[in-house]
Amino acid sequence: MRVEARVTDESFTVNNGVVIHLLLIFMGVCILVAAILAATQSLPYAPNPALMKYTTGYLGVPFAILFVAYNVHRIVNRRNAILIDEKGVTDHTTSFSAGFIAWEDIQEVYLLRLHNDDYMCVVPTDIDGWYAALNKRQQRLAKANMDADFAPIRIQFKKVTEKVKSKEGVAFCKKIRPKKVTHVRKPRY
Repeated sequence: MRVEARVTDESFTVNNGVVIHLLLIFMGVCILVAAILAATQSLPYAPNPALMKYTTGYLGVPFAILFVAYNVHRIVNRRNAILIDEKGVTDHTTSFSAGFIAWEDIQEVYLLRLHNDDYMCVVPTDIDGWYAALNKRQQRLAKANMDADFAPIRIQFKKVTEKVKSKEGVAFCKKIRPKKVTHVRKPRY
């Protein structure tokens, strides 16, 4: 049930956790109960009881059901947040993440140290071709990274877990593709 990393000779995997989704399911159930109560019970202290009944009650029930169903779906269909293997690097830490990039399309991988956090950075060989294949949200994130003089792909392991560090991911990349990994970088402020 907790977030964990699995390291084998062939792959380095960091799984998404389920605790946040369990908490969100609990929250959705609480909203559902409140919506049912608002729809079925009298609301003597509400300034406009009919408005409260329709907005909180009748609109809250389908919202809460969808909210619970979405989080159950996220638990059942859980995927790896980060996967590094012989095929390439896969980043699913956020909805803005770049997804899969093959080793043949990677120019370099390095560790970036910023203030109190580390990032595993990946630089594609053909940045323009890679950038064109992204959706608009992913393009905005990659553009923001490049505008700040960072690599277009910055993987923050801390978003998934505090137990696995970015330097462990870079070390695994160095183990399977040593020529792709370069030195640690620190920006100048």
